[in-house]
Amino acid sequence: MQYTLWSKDRLLGETDLGFIYRENGFRCGWFHPNALGERLMPAATGVPPAMRAEFTIGPDASLHADILAAVDAEEALALEVRGSDGKRIETEEVWVVDTHYLLSIAQLDPIDDEEMNKLTPEQEAEIEEWVADWREARAGEEWREDEDEEVDMPRYQLQLRLVDHDAIP
Repeated sequence: MQYTLWSKDRLLGETDLGFIYRENGFRCGWFHPNALGERLMPAATGVPPAMRAEFTIGPDASLHADILAAVDAEEALALEVRGSDGKRIETEEVWVVDTHYLLSIAQLDPIDDEEMNKLTPEQEAEIEEWVADWREARAGEEWREDEDEEVDMPRYQLQLRLVDHDAIP
C-alpha cells in the first residue's frame, strides 16, 4: 500500500512504509520525494546535522542557534501522512531521515575494531550456528561469499509514530 507525505496541502512524495513492523505504532519505509519534496528535504532533515555539529564541537551559542533554526524549519513544514484514499493518518511524530547523512557519520566515526569485535565464546557459537542455518536455508542458491555487491539505497527514509497503532495494517 502506498502512503504519501504532505506539507501544507502540498504533496512531497510517497512511501510504502515497508520496513518491518515495530511496536508502539512506529512505522518506517523508504521515502521517494517528488521535485517539490526534493527541494524541501534540507528543511525536513536538517536537525540531526545541526545537533551533531554542536555535539562534536561542544556548547556554542551560534551552533545552538543553528539547532533552533533547524527545528523551526522542520516544524514549519507541518508534515502529515495520508493513506492511499487521501485521508490524513494521525501521527504523534513524523521524521524524514537522510540515509546519505547517516552513512557519512559511519565513515567519520572511527570504531576500535578490536574492541568492537570481542565476543564471548557463547556469542561466537551463536553466530556460527546462525550462519550455518542461513547457509542451509539457501542451499542450492547460487551465491558467492567473496562477492562484494554494492547496494544503492534510496536517499531518504520516512519514520513515524502513529496515534492509533492500528491505523496502518
